Amino acid sequence: MDATSTRSKLLDAATKVFLEHGLTAASMDMVRVEAGVSNGSLYHHFPTKALLADALYAHTLRDFHATLLTPITNAATAEAGVKGLVRAYIQWVLQHPEQARLLHKLRRNDGMTESGERGAANADAYGALAVWVGQQVEAGEMRAMPFAVWMALVFSPSLSLTQHWVAQDKPAVPLKVRAALEHGAWMAVAGDAP
Repeated sequence: MDATSTRSKLLDAATKVFLEHGLTAASMDMVRVEAGVSNGSLYHHFPTKALLADALYAHTLRDFHATLLTPITNAATAEAGVKGLVRAYIQWVLQHPEQARLLHKLRRNDGMTESGERGAANADAYGALAVWVGQQVEAGEMRAMPFAVWMALVFSPSLSLTQHWVAQDKPAVPLKVRAALEHGAWMAVAGDAP
């Protein structure tokens, strides 16, 4: 078995085990058994549970970011970009409820830091998004504000609702709610009208 497929098997197994038992209660042996690999294979790829959790979080985050950032690539206007970001966020959560639940569980864990793979995944996405925001501010389409504030205004409402959405058997977000979140995000960062 090649290293890539073993790593993938371990990440898939960790997703299942962490969702079922939580990070604290999950053991490396539970992950090993679920993946069907040897101790040597497990510890070769992930010497500690913290490194496994970090890699799993980063792996899931990269998939999320790839979907999330797509709308700003071809956005005709800043408004279309901001609304598209919120729309993409909600759509990803609805299409990947287990992964969304996992991100929430791992994000809340005190043992997680912004270093390692997780930090690199966030830095890449935040960097691309910050460049786009800067371009929109420079063009007068959005108000200037610290990037952390911009992120909170655009994503915090949806982020706070995610846990409720993914707790449902078949997650659903009514179109009116989606439209309200998109509009609210845009109004929070839109440039001043002339």
